[in-house]
Amino acid sequence: MSNYNYQTQTLLALAPKLFFIIIVAVIFLKECFGEKPDPMDDSINASREIVEQLIVADSTRNGFRVVYATENSVTKERLEEIRKRPVILDAFKRLKADAPFYWDNMIETDIYDFAEFAIKYDSDPAIRIHNIFIYGYQKVEMYARPNTNIPNCVSFINPNTGQGIQYLSHDDIYYRDRKNNRIYRYWKCYANNSTSSTDERFSHFSESQRIW
Repeated sequence: MSNYNYQTQTLLALAPKLFFIIIVAVIFLKECFGEKPDPMDDSINASREIVEQLIVADSTRNGFRVVYATENSVTKERLEEIRKRPVILDAFKRLKADAPFYWDNMIETDIYDFAEFAIKYDSDPAIRIHNIFIYGYQKVEMYARPNTNIPNCVSFINPNTGQGIQYLSHDDIYYRDRKNNRIYRYWKCYANNSTSSTDERFSHFSESQRIW
């Protein structure tokens, strides 16, 4: 057997062992010199979490409920740290103070116009607006008005379920053309009554569809 063939066979025989040794060495070096995760984030028990449900309302207590969630999955410990960040708390405070000044009467304020205003107060990439819901007795009652297209339509909205109130999704807020392509959504309503292209201020479900 030639010397060349002998060396080739030897390398082929050793290849699996060499591959294993290289993998072990890489893992060892990563453990020794790689960036260590913050212990606060080092857990398999992580998920996207609600950070705050911020009520932004005028003097009549009508306006919007802004639901903020974490952008990524986080541990409970990281969630509590995020909730205490001064930059986030300050942004919440300013939004609550500035919106009623900007709109003296938030009963008539369009939810998309409010969304356009609210995202200007995004202060930390760790959180984003998850939903915006209308808020307040008078504002909610506009979506319990008679709808001649729905037999036995509801005449009141249960505050415990919020069924029928108007809201926006995360994608509506951040990715939709908020000026020219508006889709208004109605919480826990169905089929064609779950959305509209204009702000339809009447009931969007019947008593038989009520979820209580």
